Amino acid sequence: MQSAGWDILIAQQAYWPTPSVAMERVQSQSPDPAYAGGPQVITLRLQQPLWTGGRLTAQSNKALANQSIERARLEEIQQSLALKTLQAWAEVVSAQRQQSALLHSEETQSQLLDKMTRRVGEGISSQSEAHYAGLRLQQVQQELRNAQQLENLAWIRLKQYVPEAQTATETAGIHNEPSSASQALALAKALSGMDVSQWETLSLARSPVIQRLKGVLQFQLAELAEKRAALQPEVYVRAEHQRGNYAYANLPPINRLFVGLSASTGAGLSLAHQLASIQAKRDGTQEELAAAQRNVQEAIQTDYVNVVARQSKAADLLLNLKSSQELQAAWERQFNNGKKTWIDVMNAARESSQAELAWIDNEMAMLQSYWRLQIQAHGADLRLTP
Repeated sequence: MQSAGWDILIAQQAYWPTPSVAMERVQSQSPDPAYAGGPQVITLRLQQPLWTGGRLTAQSNKALANQSIERARLEEIQQSLALKTLQAWAEVVSAQRQQSALLHSEETQSQLLDKMTRRVGEGISSQSEAHYAGLRLQQVQQELRNAQQLENLAWIRLKQYVPEAQTATETAGIHNEPSSASQALALAKALSGMDVSQWETLSLARSPVIQRLKGVLQFQLAELAEKRAALQPEVYVRAEHQRGNYAYANLPPINRLFVGLSASTGAGLSLAHQLASIQAKRDGTQEELAAAQRNVQEAIQTDYVNVVARQSKAADLLLNLKSSQELQAAWERQFNNGKKTWIDVMNAARESSQAELAWIDNEMAMLQSYWRLQIQAHGADLRLTP
C-alpha cells in the first residue's frame, strides 16, 4: 500500500518539467576543426511535455488502479484470516461442548456399570452384562479423548491467528444446555429480514477478490491507453543553458529554447503486438471476474441454505434430545421392574448421548455459516455483538 502511494506521486510528478545536466570533455590527438574551441562543455536542460497523446493521464490511472488492487489484496488477506479464525474458533468451541456432553455420558455410563457390578455381585445379573457396560464406558472414554485431542489441535490453529487466545481451561461462557432460545437460533432469526439475493448483493459489493479483479481491469485499461498514446507524437518544449563550446573558444554562455516533436512505433510492429497482448489479458481477467462472481454467489447460497436448513432441523433435534433423555430414564425404571433388558437401557443411554452430540454439531454448523455470511457481507472488521 505504501509503495502504491509513492507510485501515484511519481505519476503526478511526470506532469512537471524534467531537469538534466550533461558534462562532456573531449581530447583530440590531431588538429580537428570541429573541436577547435574549448575541450569541455556543460549543458543544463529543462524539458516540459506539452502534449503526450494521453500517456501521462494513462500512467496516473495505472498508479491509481494499482493502489486499488493493493487495497483489495489487503482486504482479501484480512477476510481469509477472519474466515480461518472463525473456523478454528468453531472447532475449539465444538470440541469443548462435545467434551461437556461426553463427560456427562461418561458419568452416566459409570453409574450404570457400578449398578450392574452390584447386581452381578448379588447374583441378579450375568457377568456378560457387566462386561457390556464396561465396553460402553470405554467407548465413551475413547470418544472423550478424541474430543480433547481435537480441541488441542484447534487451539494450535487458533493461536496462529490470535496469539493471545486463552487456553482451554481459561475459556469462559461455554455452556452446553439445550434451549429453545439458543444462541444459534437467536442469530439465525436475523436471516428472516433478508433473502438470499440481498446477501448476494452485499457480498458481491464487498468481495475483495471481485474488487481486486475490477482493479486489474482498470489497470489493463490504463495500459491500453498508455500503449495507444505511444503511437501518437509527443510535443515538448526544452530550455538549454550551455557553458563552453567545442568549435569556438571563449564564447559566453548560450541559452536556447526548443520546441520539438517525437514519435516512435517501437521495434518493428511491437506496439501493435503489445496492444493485442494486453487486450487478451483483459479478456481473460473479465472471464476470471465472472467466475469469481459465481463463486461468491455459490458460497452465499450454500451458507444461507445451510443456516435455514440447520435452523429448521434444530427444533427437531432439540425435541429428539429431550425425548431421548426422558426415554433413558423411563427405560432404566422399567429395567428395575423387569420390563426392559439391560441392552435396552444401554442403548437408550447411547442414543441420548448421540442426540446431544448431533444437536451440538447442528448448532455449531449453523453458527459457522451465519458468521461466514456476516464476514462476506460486512467485511473482516465486523464487530461481533453478544
